[in-house]
Amino acid sequence: MKEYSYSQAIDFFKNMPHFIPPKGGGAKKDYFSLDAELMLLEKLDKPQNKLKYVHIAGTNGKGSTTSYLASILNEASVVTGAFTSPFLYRYNEMFKVNGDDISDVDFAEVFSEVKPAYDELAADGVFVSEYEFLTVMAFIYFLKKGCEIVLLEVSMGGRMDTTNVIPAPLVSIITPISYDHMTILGNTLTEIATEKAGIIKPGTAVVSATQEPEVQKVLRVTCKSNDNVPIEFVEPAKILSRDIHGQSFAVSEGLQYETTMLGTYQIDNAAVAIAAARKLMEKGYHITEESIRKGIANTKWFGRFTLLSDNPPLVIDGGHNRQGAKVLRESLETYFPGKKVTFVLGILADKEVDLILDTLAPMMKKCYTVAVPNPRTMKPQALAGMIQERGIEAEPLDSKSTIEDIKKQSEVVCLAGSLYLISLFDKA
Repeated sequence: MKEYSYSQAIDFFKNMPHFIPPKGGGAKKDYFSLDAELMLLEKLDKPQNKLKYVHIAGTNGKGSTTSYLASILNEASVVTGAFTSPFLYRYNEMFKVNGDDISDVDFAEVFSEVKPAYDELAADGVFVSEYEFLTVMAFIYFLKKGCEIVLLEVSMGGRMDTTNVIPAPLVSIITPISYDHMTILGNTLTEIATEKAGIIKPGTAVVSATQEPEVQKVLRVTCKSNDNVPIEFVEPAKILSRDIHGQSFAVSEGLQYETTMLGTYQIDNAAVAIAAARKLMEKGYHITEESIRKGIANTKWFGRFTLLSDNPPLVIDGGHNRQGAKVLRESLETYFPGKKVTFVLGILADKEVDLILDTLAPMMKKCYTVAVPNPRTMKPQALAGMIQERGIEAEPLDSKSTIEDIKKQSEVVCLAGSLYLISLFDKA
């Protein structure tokens, strides 16, 4: 077997397509196929069938919910793998075991194990995409590490996502479903929910956040059609106290928890993770109430309404769709009532830019626009023009201006609009 270096593996991925359209095209929602990935897994002795999973789908809150649950399992001494996306700096971030990223050496080793099977398929005219290859690597890596549970976060949708090649997971989590990726998933909540509900399989147990009525209906129907899979809709958590450094809350059973995660939505993500942990307890995993409590308290998830500094407050948030903008505004209004916010905003051009701006505009004192480090970025000048049309002072952030300069002129500063911006400003 040829041994590839880490840099050779990374160069290979940088030249791969994110997804490969089927021959002959077809409807957008049928634009993906798992056939090539399944063929690759077959050549590698189906590693996906040798692990136990929690599968996480939804529009917003997947990363935070996964992080909460991973922290709980870590406190319970359960060897836990987590496969998440997107990465902000390095591919390694997508593969974690007990919170630690895969090493460069392990990454290269697992890549070298998968590459010959990829080459065999390619020789026959069958090609897998970047995320399919990475997902297959995840299964092999987590097997090597002896993971007792693997948390698999869906990248997009669910039904045809690269992670949806696994047998029935122990628990399937559905975080809040809203509008995003509509060109692929559909233009209505019913269509989008149907795609995301595609991860539900006979033999699993479903834990869902509170959902809109049409989403609830889709999830209930899907569960019923899959041998009456049980589903639990988790009630919103009750806030007990909240300030800029943390919050405490109670779940439906009256049990109380504390988290340093900010954002009004984070306590509901925590409640979903707690419900999922209890499902795992029912399935025989030794998870105590103390491990749940400590896990929630110790969870960190950078870039989700994260306070970077005080005086004035500087917040960074990766919300990038209509629901993300809505909860960002709610959080800003809750933590900084009556204050106007200076935004540093970057948005991908294929997002619902008008809806995001309409949601955030009433809070804006001024806005600086930036390019998202992604080819799909909206140009800063065009974004500034759209904000100016709403009667708000806006301009592209130039090289002469710094976040420190902006802070000196502001009551509150918020860096927002895309998860990809986090890599630019996490040292702000």
